[in-house]
Amino acid sequence: MTSLSSQERTVIQTLLELNYSIRAIARFINRSPATVSVEIHQVTPYKSDIAHALALKKRHLRGRHHTLTPAIAVFLNEHIGILKWSPETAAHVLGLPFKTIYNWLNAGRLKLSLADLPDKGIRQKRQSDGRRQVFVHGRSIESRPKSVQARQDFGHFEVDTMQSGKKRGEVLVTITERLSRQHIVRQVSGRNSQAVTPVLIHFFQGIENAKSITVDRGREFAKYDEIEQKLGIPVYFAHPYSPEERGSNEILNRYVRRFIPKERKIETVIAKELDQINHWINARPMKTLNWQSPRKVFQQFAVFG
Repeated sequence: MTSLSSQERTVIQTLLELNYSIRAIARFINRSPATVSVEIHQVTPYKSDIAHALALKKRHLRGRHHTLTPAIAVFLNEHIGILKWSPETAAHVLGLPFKTIYNWLNAGRLKLSLADLPDKGIRQKRQSDGRRQVFVHGRSIESRPKSVQARQDFGHFEVDTMQSGKKRGEVLVTITERLSRQHIVRQVSGRNSQAVTPVLIHFFQGIENAKSITVDRGREFAKYDEIEQKLGIPVYFAHPYSPEERGSNEILNRYVRRFIPKERKIETVIAKELDQINHWINARPMKTLNWQSPRKVFQQFAVFG
């Protein structure tokens, strides 16, 4: 008997979501009920792309060869080129040495280029973003509890804004929870405290066990006292020109840039696209989370109001 194809797995997921029975699904794809039953119990809840990746991994374990099959090529082109996974993450899911993927890439066997990989072309020297760093009030990060650095406690967030295009306009507010690496991106009307403050207050009112917020000294965070008063959460300010003090947020902002490069205006990003970007960022399995996704870890710990 031949193994299930990617298309059959997609049909199985669709029919499961429509509450079809196992026997009805089996009749629809002309497979035995036993085959369908075994398939849907491989992944809970059932997701066709994950199930197909696991099937490819099991097939790979039967031998030592690393043949680039059409199915593997499609998986890599989609997850690295479109969903912006790292080669290491894709290699883990497929059960391949990550160097094998780089070999295929260098040999031109994938529809990918170095520009599709994380941090390629990123300038290490940080350039001015046009903001005047004149805001000097508020709590310094030096007074933040040392336990926050250890990432052992949920509820400590890092926040920043991202601007695109040559003219001032809408910006993105990015919010990162340090333990789970959950990265939330929101669209706001401008890079000023009048626009940013209500967005942050609304977001953190929905997280009952948020414990701290760390930001840079941009003027968009000048109303920190209003945030502290309404939320009861302390706001800490990193040192000027010290992005490493908000390292999780900075790294994940680079990931966002792979979807929304600097030359693209934020106004062109529609709500549906931003929802997809939020989903793709937080659905990735991460090595630092023992290959769990940020969303899964976040939902394990967050208490929603």
